[in-house]
Amino acid sequence: MHLLNPRLRRLSALLLLTLPAWAGASPGQLERGRYMVVTGQCNNCHTAGYSAAQGRVPESLWLLGDLRPRREPEGTVYGTNLRHFMAQLTLEQWLLVARRGQPRAPMPWWNLRQTSDEDLAAMYAYIRSLQPIGEPMPAFQPAPGR
Repeated sequence: MHLLNPRLRRLSALLLLTLPAWAGASPGQLERGRYMVVTGQCNNCHTAGYSAAQGRVPESLWLLGDLRPRREPEGTVYGTNLRHFMAQLTLEQWLLVARRGQPRAPMPWWNLRQTSDEDLAAMYAYIRSLQPIGEPMPAFQPAPGR
């Protein structure tokens, strides 16, 4: 016997569909995702001032991107605001990006390809658990003559 009438069951199911992807993440998965972000050194490029502060940046400011330009032979890149980036992706899309993407230097994309699906899912859940605040970073600027 169901305790909820059919209308309430349907409404409950609809509400569950509107929960963010990370809402079902366990505390252990979120902690693993945080660990992967730290040990994967994501903050070095995706959190302004993280390296200069030797990692002593409040977690509330992590992964908001970095306006400090990184000049590469191909052009100038900026550390992406991963909170906004991940907010636009499903877990399946993130796994495809991690497995097949080849972002511009200095992103070590080859490291993502060696990361397990379980750890990538934990990273996704952790980053999605952060508020998608801040602004997207400037787009890639090709080097003169390219």
